[in-house]
Amino acid sequence: MSNQTTSEGVMRAHRGAPGADTAATAPGVADLHRILLETAFELTAEFDGLPAGSVMRCFGRSVKLARAQGATGPGLPEAARRIAASSLRKRAAGGRHPVWTLAATA
Repeated sequence: MSNQTTSEGVMRAHRGAPGADTAATAPGVADLHRILLETAFELTAEFDGLPAGSVMRCFGRSVKLARAQGATGPGLPEAARRIAASSLRKRAAGGRHPVWTLAATA
């Protein structure tokens, strides 16, 4: 039961509902999450020649790598963006992943 109560409190906090238990999440976590999402969407717009899912996965891996390298807090999104942009530039320039088209069979 306590897990269910905690989950409901977290959901209320995310929604901003009245009576929300804001102690369920750390103060900067929601802001960091929002900044990471905005950064990911900016990368998909910047690298619109690549599939959006591919860009998002690359950014997710970059966040993990940036954390492993010691990036935390407000510096994490920028560090992850640099890593992802470097990787995506190489991928876009090299054309490493060919676009496959399926021939219509009639």
